[in-house]
Amino acid sequence: MAKWLLFLFAAVVLALIAWVPELVRFRIRFLRWIHWTWAADMLDDHFTGWCWFFRAALASVAIVLFYVGWVL
Repeated sequence: MAKWLLFLFAAVVLALIAWVPELVRFRIRFLRWIHWTWAADMLDDHFTGWCWFFRAALASVAIVLFYVGWVL
């Protein structure tokens, strides 16, 4: 895979970190739409923790992509 593509994916993942709260809210709305209220309530009750979890996960993915793009 081309190095520039890995860096592009890493940049996109880093840009997604800013939109994590909106993505979690969208996920809550989707879960309520399919009537999974228990899952939506769990996400809603622990909203800040889930935002931090997804931010850490996205940052980890970006770090791995940058590392692989740099080393290869």
